[in-house]
Amino acid sequence: MANQERYTILYARLSQEDDIKGDSNSIVNQKHMLEKYAQENGFCNTKFLYDDGFSGTNFNRPSWNEVMALIENEQVETLIVKDLSRLGREYLEVGRLTELVFPSCGVRFIAINDGVDSLYESSNDFTPMRNWFNELHAKDSSKKVRAVKRMQAERGEILGGRPPYGYRRDETVRKGIVPDEEAGEVVRRIFRLCAAGKGPNQIARILTQEQVLNPTNYYYRKTGASHKSLDTTMPYRWTSSSVTAILNNRTYLGHMPGLRTTTLSYKNKKAVYHDESEQILVENTHEALITQEQWDMVQELRQRKKRTPKQMEDPNLFSGLVYCIDCGKPLVLHRAHTMDAIKNNFMCYTYKKKGKDICSSHYIREQDLIHIILDDLRRVTHFARQKETLFAEYINRKNSVELRREITGLQRELDAARRRDAELTALFKRLYEDNVLGRVTNEQFRMLSADYNDEQKSLRVSIPTKEARLQKLMDSSSNVDAFIDKAKRYTEIQELTPEILRLFISRIEVGEKSTKYSRTAEQAIRIVYRDVGIMDNVQPAEENGEQEHIA
Repeated sequence: MANQERYTILYARLSQEDDIKGDSNSIVNQKHMLEKYAQENGFCNTKFLYDDGFSGTNFNRPSWNEVMALIENEQVETLIVKDLSRLGREYLEVGRLTELVFPSCGVRFIAINDGVDSLYESSNDFTPMRNWFNELHAKDSSKKVRAVKRMQAERGEILGGRPPYGYRRDETVRKGIVPDEEAGEVVRRIFRLCAAGKGPNQIARILTQEQVLNPTNYYYRKTGASHKSLDTTMPYRWTSSSVTAILNNRTYLGHMPGLRTTTLSYKNKKAVYHDESEQILVENTHEALITQEQWDMVQELRQRKKRTPKQMEDPNLFSGLVYCIDCGKPLVLHRAHTMDAIKNNFMCYTYKKKGKDICSSHYIREQDLIHIILDDLRRVTHFARQKETLFAEYINRKNSVELRREITGLQRELDAARRRDAELTALFKRLYEDNVLGRVTNEQFRMLSADYNDEQKSLRVSIPTKEARLQKLMDSSSNVDAFIDKAKRYTEIQELTPEILRLFISRIEVGEKSTKYSRTAEQAIRIVYRDVGIMDNVQPAEENGEQEHIA
């Protein structure tokens, strides 16, 4: 292409920070300045390109990429910008462009306000220094933006440009949100489905089959605003990651989580997630879509739930709830297409993996367990509804004894673990001294120190767990009112559903039959209810310790 046919590129860039400062750097202002300069200095065949809303440290901009493509195709004679900072604020990259790329491609570079014109060598003397100052400005601006974001997070303001799915912008409160009726109901349904035993993949399939608009397409239909993950060709396609993000988002509790993500640096914009301890959570900033009770139930269920084998059409109703009363391991549900559903049964995990020498089978049919739990649940909730005062008195007396017993036992275990940890530290020191003095050979030292290290590592894993459990017990008290409230909401429990099961029960322990292979033999079933613990008897006067329900 002849010189007269090559372009004079007039390039402008505006970042969000520049936009906040006023109109001096606006795209319109830059365009007016560049066109005026080109006209007054006789530059012809001009082409105006701009990037709006892009940081100077980011060189992956649509229009800038077009500029570079034109330069590489030798279609650019002159590149004119308002100042060097419009080209970019990254010292090394701007230096590479102005000192290597542009000269090698025969491109004349002009930065009007900085007095830079590559045609005249003397005008470039201070260019490296200006680039360095521009980068320092970008670094300083990044610090200020982070500080502003932190203050906004501490005030409980929404930080992103798009409100969470299920909410819309509050027109009366700056950076506030209010529930969106249509999307909010979808969020509630997602939590209900999860509480009923459905996993993220299953929920995503249900929403896709029912043609519920996914979050990005819903927002696009409502506001017309696009998003980088928007795919209008599949507006009803939900993914497990979208469902998981909703189930993990504490915004639906009425709280505003802030600073969940950050960038590696002001140069590298790759998003990284903060640990929960580094995030900011401001409580009760807006109307909740779900209750704390629903949240806790879903989080506990998701933590315990295991993937359902493909051959199981229905998920395990008791997933993560049923345990062996002797070894403490879960009971495994056994189903097979070759046997009737009535014969589905649970057996101890330890027994199945390690045999009868370690633990027994603790066999119980699934249908039998469902009937036992349903009957006992009806019994306990009926008692809670009909005799509120007596129920509360019984629970408070029972739990005070049980709580003290458990706290005492756990405190003893914790003290013993701490003493052993200190002993191992002292033993290791003495062993090291003996090795240095030649009393213990290197081989003995390696063998003994490895054993001590393994034991100490195990202790240092268990100690924090025991400490957290002890603190939880010391802070806890039976929430009788919450249980009675739930009992009043579910006056007629016709069947045992996953949601009802997890709403009322936190753990089920199954004992071994008194007579092996007998269908009529007694079998201990211990049920631990949420908020109130083990319910031994319906009569408050009978406090016989931990009596067991007989199947």
